[in-house]
Amino acid sequence: MFKLDPNSQTPLYMQIVEQTKLAIAAGYLQNGDKFPSVRELSKDLLINQTTVSKAFKELSSQGIIKTQPGIGTVVKLNQEKLDLKRDEFLEKLEEILSQAIFLKISKEEIIELYEKVEGEIDVI
Repeated sequence: MFKLDPNSQTPLYMQIVEQTKLAIAAGYLQNGDKFPSVRELSKDLLINQTTVSKAFKELSSQGIIKTQPGIGTVVKLNQEKLDLKRDEFLEKLEEILSQAIFLKISKEEIIELYEKVEGEIDVI
């Protein structure tokens, strides 16, 4: 599920976070699905458990996973946290769209870019 690029400027733990989000967006992971343990993921990806643990902490703080002793880690979407992130994102997007208008980027170009990104998520 994860394809990490050690040469990327994005830290490995953030690659795990972003790829988890993409897997949820694409429907590969859903609320309630079992998520690999830190140990399993570390072994599968051949990376340090500390790196994976850092990714888990970030995913947990963003309201995406929950680890329960004796049960394991599951995708557990915290709607309150996600709604807050959505609101923050919409504020940033408004600023970006203002810049797009200033730079004379058309609605069609924005829609085309959106559809391109949406298509890339579907093929993950």
